[in-house]
Amino acid sequence: MALIEIRAFDPHTAGPEIWRSFHECRRALSAELDPDDPILSDAETEIEMRRIDPLDDCLRWLAFSEGKVIGFASAFFRRPGTADAAEHAPFLFAGGRVRAEARRRGAGSLLLGEVHALMQNLDKSMLTLATQTESGHAFMAKIGAAAKLTTVSSRATLAELDWPLLRQWKERASSYGLRWERYAGRVPREALLALLPEYTALFADVPLGDLEIAPVKFEIEGYDEWYRTFDRVGGAHHLIVLRAPDGSIAGLTEATWDSRTPAVIYQQLTAVARSWRGRGLAKALKGALLQQVHENHAEARIVRTGNGETNATMRSINARAGFKPHRRFVEYQITREKLDQWREGQARIEKGL
Repeated sequence: MALIEIRAFDPHTAGPEIWRSFHECRRALSAELDPDDPILSDAETEIEMRRIDPLDDCLRWLAFSEGKVIGFASAFFRRPGTADAAEHAPFLFAGGRVRAEARRRGAGSLLLGEVHALMQNLDKSMLTLATQTESGHAFMAKIGAAAKLTTVSSRATLAELDWPLLRQWKERASSYGLRWERYAGRVPREALLALLPEYTALFADVPLGDLEIAPVKFEIEGYDEWYRTFDRVGGAHHLIVLRAPDGSIAGLTEATWDSRTPAVIYQQLTAVARSWRGRGLAKALKGALLQQVHENHAEARIVRTGNGETNATMRSINARAGFKPHRRFVEYQITREKLDQWREGQARIEKGL
């Protein structure tokens, strides 16, 4: 059996042969695991992987066998010195994939070993991983990770949505004296700065299962970077807000479109303030947003969204609008102590003890 070698992967210094083998691997994995999903070109992938995130750092590794990339892994963590870094300090997030023909040969364990070493070096206490495959779930059970949150990814064909029903939903908001505030393409930065605390407050009620993470905050640095990418490639951010008569926010919803994946609309947060729930406003927002993106992006065919499996309200709304579940992602967490124990067990196996 060919030996497996793990190497650090720096997108800023990697040569063309490394990139070629990496792209061959990622395309093969996408064809196997995400055959219906659009995939970025090699050039765009390299640009994205070289981009410096304003808030998070990322380290990467490649698994090689017989000179060919057979898998890869990445680890993400909040950069020290950024806002709220202390709240994020315990947490590390990682992900990885191994080609089908190379599985069950130890590549995943070796890649996780690099993540574990980073966890020790950075003094992280909680690692978050995610998977959508049976082999991935089996690997999580093997290392002792606990399932914390299941997200259902749903899709709808825009042409097949129930448009009369969506228009009815949208009209409900008019009976409460609410004011529509719509942005198509970009939200002015001053408006975003004023809205982001509202985003954060509304997101606090989104079910996140048993995940242990830093408090989620919507930060302008992330939107600035996002808009720079959209300015470069052509993209649109759609935001719709419902304001109460006193100017407060009753609810909001947003979606994005990216010229690199023009057939897809990505529908994101939809949230309603507690005092306005039970009046059909989530449906009104959903109807208004879908109508707006459909009118602005004739090339789009599919709209995608995701909700926690326990978020019965939004999942029901999506189903009534015409969305169908596509796949489930499960996020797992494991403490450094438990990962230490797993690594010690691996070491004993390797020594034949």
